[in-house]
Amino acid sequence: MDVFENLRPGGSGILPEETNPKFFARHLSAYNFAAPYIRDKDLLEVGFGDGYGANFLAGYARSVKAVDILDRNVELAKNKYKRDNLEFKKTDDFHSQFSDNTFDAVVSFQVIEHIPEGRIIKYLNSIKRVLKNEGIAFISTLNLDKNKKPNRPYPKNPFHIKEFTYKEFDLCIKEVFNNYEIKGLFYTTKLRFYERLKKIGMFKFFPPRLNLVDSYYKRITVNDFKWKKRNLHACVDFMAVCIKK
Repeated sequence: MDVFENLRPGGSGILPEETNPKFFARHLSAYNFAAPYIRDKDLLEVGFGDGYGANFLAGYARSVKAVDILDRNVELAKNKYKRDNLEFKKTDDFHSQFSDNTFDAVVSFQVIEHIPEGRIIKYLNSIKRVLKNEGIAFISTLNLDKNKKPNRPYPKNPFHIKEFTYKEFDLCIKEVFNNYEIKGLFYTTKLRFYERLKKIGMFKFFPPRLNLVDSYYKRITVNDFKWKKRNLHACVDFMAVCIKK
């Protein structure tokens, strides 16, 4: 897709080693959520970025095939992450190298917002096609309502084409999957507390060893986020969990 042509030299997606702990933990939370469901299963990841998530899930799945449309991502991931049950491959838009009903599970995290609107349903159908009957798909994206702050300019990611409100995301998933639920990613009580402290700003005047806010933010993990199925309009990210029937 032309939208990706001006990405960093390594390719698309985040690099764990160059990403602040909070943002990385937010993204890793989707993989952490899916991990128990894909244990000892054959998994496909659609759109893997640098490959860190596929590598993480390969610690749980029987096999992981991760596909991406960018040659740069494939080469980066192949060189960076090596497991016997993990394979990175170039794909076309519809994963035509895979037969129908091939995988027990599919994950595709923070990908749908990069796809032109006219091709989103084809993207979802391509995921459904390669799933086995009773297979499970996990699809995540950011929540536009939460990320777009009221009365402030919205610096939309230039590589995002379509961002979703809850209603839009729900209608989109419903068009392809008739058995699904949507969950939302939220800050834990602890993270919300430190967010308030950070906004107050008092700790920025403390010496580094006494700056509790900075110390906390350097140690944020997936445990500082939680997935819930309520109040979805207020979540940070959406996750559609879809069963093929």
